Amino acid sequence: MKKITIKLGLILSLIIYLSLGLFSQVKIDYKSLDERIPLDPKIKTGKLSNGLTYFIRENHKPENRAELQMVVRAGSVFEDDDQQGLAHFIEHMCFNGTKNFPKNDLIKFLESLGMRFGGDLNANTGFDRTYYMLTIPMDRKGVLDSGFQVLEDWLRFVTFDPVELEKERGVILEEWRLYRGANDRIMKKHLPNILYKSRFAERLPIGDTAVILHAPRERFLDFYKNWYRPDITAIIAVGDFDANEVEKIIKEKFGDIPALTNPKKHIEYEIPFHQEPIVSIATDKEWPYSLIQAYFKHEGEQVPTYKNYRQTIIDGLLSTMLSQRLEELTHKSEPPYVFANAIETSFMSNLKTFFLTGMVKETGFLSGTEAILTEAFRASQHGFTQTELDRAKKEQMRFIEKAYNERDKTESANYARELSGYFHEGEAAPGIEVELALYKKWVPEITLDEINQLIKKILKKENLVISVSAPEKEGVTVPTEKEILAVYDKVSKMNLEPYVDKVTANPLFDKKVSKGKVINSEKNEQLKATLLTMSNGVKIWLKPTDFKNDEILFQAYSPGGNSLAPDADILSANFSEDLVDQAGIADFDYVTLQKMLQGKILSVSPSIGGRTEGISGNSTPEDFETMLQLVHLYFTSPRKDEETFKSFMAKMKEQLKNAKVDPNSTFNDTINYVMNSYHPRTKPLTEERLNEVNYDKAFEFYKDRFADASDFTFIFVGNFNIDSIKPLLQKYIGSLPSTRRVEEAKDNGIRYPKGKIQKIVKKGMEQKSTIRFVFTGDFNWNDDEKLELTALMGVLNIKMREQIREEKGGTYGAYASGRPSKFPIPTYRIDIGFGTNPDRVNELISTLTDLLKDLQTNKVDDTYIQKVKEIQKRQFELNQKDNRYWLRQINDYLYNGDDFSSFLNYDKQVEKISADMVLKAANKFFNWGNLAQFILYPENYKE
Repeated sequence: MKKITIKLGLILSLIIYLSLGLFSQVKIDYKSLDERIPLDPKIKTGKLSNGLTYFIRENHKPENRAELQMVVRAGSVFEDDDQQGLAHFIEHMCFNGTKNFPKNDLIKFLESLGMRFGGDLNANTGFDRTYYMLTIPMDRKGVLDSGFQVLEDWLRFVTFDPVELEKERGVILEEWRLYRGANDRIMKKHLPNILYKSRFAERLPIGDTAVILHAPRERFLDFYKNWYRPDITAIIAVGDFDANEVEKIIKEKFGDIPALTNPKKHIEYEIPFHQEPIVSIATDKEWPYSLIQAYFKHEGEQVPTYKNYRQTIIDGLLSTMLSQRLEELTHKSEPPYVFANAIETSFMSNLKTFFLTGMVKETGFLSGTEAILTEAFRASQHGFTQTELDRAKKEQMRFIEKAYNERDKTESANYARELSGYFHEGEAAPGIEVELALYKKWVPEITLDEINQLIKKILKKENLVISVSAPEKEGVTVPTEKEILAVYDKVSKMNLEPYVDKVTANPLFDKKVSKGKVINSEKNEQLKATLLTMSNGVKIWLKPTDFKNDEILFQAYSPGGNSLAPDADILSANFSEDLVDQAGIADFDYVTLQKMLQGKILSVSPSIGGRTEGISGNSTPEDFETMLQLVHLYFTSPRKDEETFKSFMAKMKEQLKNAKVDPNSTFNDTINYVMNSYHPRTKPLTEERLNEVNYDKAFEFYKDRFADASDFTFIFVGNFNIDSIKPLLQKYIGSLPSTRRVEEAKDNGIRYPKGKIQKIVKKGMEQKSTIRFVFTGDFNWNDDEKLELTALMGVLNIKMREQIREEKGGTYGAYASGRPSKFPIPTYRIDIGFGTNPDRVNELISTLTDLLKDLQTNKVDDTYIQKVKEIQKRQFELNQKDNRYWLRQINDYLYNGDDFSSFLNYDKQVEKISADMVLKAANKFFNWGNLAQFILYPENYKE
C-alpha cells in the first residue's frame, strides 16, 4: 500500500486557515464608515460620577501578574511660563513621597515584591499626557489593593515633601544633562519649524533649568491641583485577576475623589497650517550624519471610526511600498544615499504626516535629496504596480493573522498600552477578532487607485517642512533654503519613468538534496527536550513549547569564529557575514530575495563571532520550511556580488566619516580598546581602516566557516511537533555538507589589562561627564561563584540608586553589571557607570568608592537580601514561559559545557543568597588592584 504524504507547510496552512475561519466569524455591523468602532467587549469600562474613566481586562499572560496604569491627559503644554518642566518634575515626585508611601517607601515596597524600578515601575511625561506604569505580582494577599492605592496616591495624595523636592531637583537636572548633545541641539533648532507656531514648540517636557532649580513648591501644587483630576484621567488594569473585584476596588479608591469646582479649561492644542514650505537648516560640530527629512503635514483627526481605521491600513500599504522602493536604491554600487524610508502616520494633535527621511552623503546633499524626492514623485506620477500592492497586502494580512493566532498569549502590557492609546490618542481598540475581520473585509477590496490617489493628495508644498541636519566641518557644503526648494521644484516638475517591479517566478529552493538520517535520538527529561544526532554529525536540540502559538526560534553554533582569521585579515573576517547577508542568496540578489520573502514571517541571519560561527532566526509554524531552506542555502550557496560589496563599503564609509566627533562613541571606543589591552584585533573601526577589508578574503572566510556542518549544534524552541518537523530537519539540515574536521577556537591572547588604570577622555562641548569603573579578574567557573556575582550586582544597583541618585541627586541613572566568561580562560568583568556634572566627578567617585568599600566591610541589611531574592525569583518565573530565555540558556549551557540543572533549579539556588555571600563577593570581585577607571570630561574642562 502506498503511503500518502502531505507537506508539513500545507498541513499547517490548512490548520491556520480552519482556525481563522472557525474563530474569526465576527459580525461587522455599521451603517456608515463615520461611526465609531465599538470598544472590545472583553473590556469592562465605565466612568465614575467625578469623570474618571476606567478600563479593565482579564488576561492570563503572564500568569500571576497585573499591569496597572494611570493616564493623565495633561503634560508640558499645560504649564504656565513659570512652570516649564514641572509636569515632568511632578511625575518624578510621585515616586518621592505620597500620603501612604512617604519618601522612597513606594520603591522599597515594590522592590520587596520583586518588582524593579525602571522595569516594573516607571512613568513618562509628554506634551499633553503623563503616563504611569506599575506591574505587580498577584500571588500575595493584599497586593492588588496596594497597587491601586499607589495609583490613588499618585492622583490625589502626592506630598511634595520639601526635603525630597530639593533632592529631586538634582536628579531632574541630571536627566536634562544626560540628553544634552548634538541630537538635542539639532532637534531644538528644527522643532519650532516642524511644530510651526504651536504651543508644542514652546513647551518641551524637560523644561527650563531655571524653573527646575528655583520653582517654589506652591507652583508644583498649583499644577498638580489643576491637572491631576479625575475628569481627564483613566485607570487601566489588565491582568490575571477577577475583573469584577478590580472594578469594585476602583470604585472604592477613586469614586470619592471630588470633581474640581470651576476647573481650568482642558484645551486640545493644535498645530497651525502654513501655506508656504519651510526649510529648516541645522548644523553642529558634533553631529555625525547628513540627514534630510521631509514632513508633508496634512489634516488628520484622531477619532476611532471605521473610516480612520480603514485609512490606517491604506497608510500602511503606501508606507511599505515606497519604503521598499527607497531601500532598493541603497543596493546599487554607488547608492545615492545611505538609507531612506517613508511612512504615512498620525503625527501630533490635529495632524498626520507623510514622512520621508534619509541619510545622504555629506558631499551629495542635493543629489541625495533629489533621489529621495524622485521616488516619492515617481509614485505620485505613475502610481504603484499591482505586484507591489499584492505583496504588501499579503504582508499585512500575515501580521494581523499572527496577532490573532497569539490572541491568548498576548501579554497584559500590550493590552494596557492599546487602552492608553484608545483613551488619549483616539486609537481603535475593538479586539483582535474584529481587527482581523476588518482586514479580511477591507484588504482585498482596497484598490491600487486608492493608494495612488493618496500619494498624489499628500505630496503638496502647503504645510511642508524640509529639515536639513549636517555636520559643521570644513569641506561640507550645507545646502541653502533656496537650493533645497529648487531641488523640490525641479523634481516635482520632472517627467519620470514609471517604476518597473522586477520579480522572479523561480522557486527559492529547487536543489536536489540527499536526505540525512537520524542516527540517534535521546530524550532529556530535565529539559523536556530531545537531542537528535544526524548522519552528517549535526546535533539538533528540540524543545517544543506552548508559550507562543505562532513562534519558532532557533540558534546554531560551531567552534572557530573569527579567532581563526589572521590578525591582518580580521576586518575581512568581521564583515564577512554582513557582506554575505547583503548579497542575497544563491541566484537571488538581496532585493529579489526580499520580494520573494515578503508576506512570510521569518528571519535567518548567519553570524561569525570571536569564538564561534553560527546562524539564528525565527519563523511561524507556517513558514518553518522556508526558514530551513534559507538555512541550507546560507551554508551551501552564499552569493558573491561585487556591486553589493561596493554599495556596502560606500555606506559604511559614509557612516564612519564623522564618528570621531561623537563624545560617547570616542569614550566607548577608548574603553573597549584599553580593556582589550590594545590588542590589534580590537582596534576601533575607522573610515580609513575599511580599506583593509578584502572582499575575496571575506567571502572565502565565510565559505570556510560554513563548509563543514558536522560540528554544528542547532537548538529549536517553540510551537512544533517533533515528529512532524523531523522530515524537514533531515532534508535541509541533515543534508548539509560534512567533512568531519576537528577544530577549536584559537586563543589569540586578548586579555583584560592588569593593574590600576586611570584614563581621562576630553571630548564634547556640553558640560557633562561620564564615570566608568571596570573591575576584572580570574573567575572560578561554578554555580556558587556565578550566584555570588549576581547577588552582589543586585545589591549594588539598589544601593547606587539610593545613594548616588536619590540622596546625592548626582545622576539620573547609575548601573552595575557583572558577567563571567569561560573562554579562553575563566574571567569576570564588572562595569559600573553613570553620567553627572563635571564639577561633581570627584565627589561622586568618592561616594561610589565609599559605597563599594562599605560592601567589603559591613554586611548589608537583610532587607536588601530579600529584595534581590524576590527580584531574581520573579524574573525566573517570567522566564519559564519565554522561548528566547530557553533558547539562550540551552545555547549557553551547551557552549560552556555546564549542567542544565544549574538554571533549571535557579529559583532554589537563589535561596542561598545571604549577607555573608554579598560580603564575600564584594571582597572577591572589587579588586582595587585591578580597577580601570575612565572619565569623560568636556573638551575644554579644567580639572
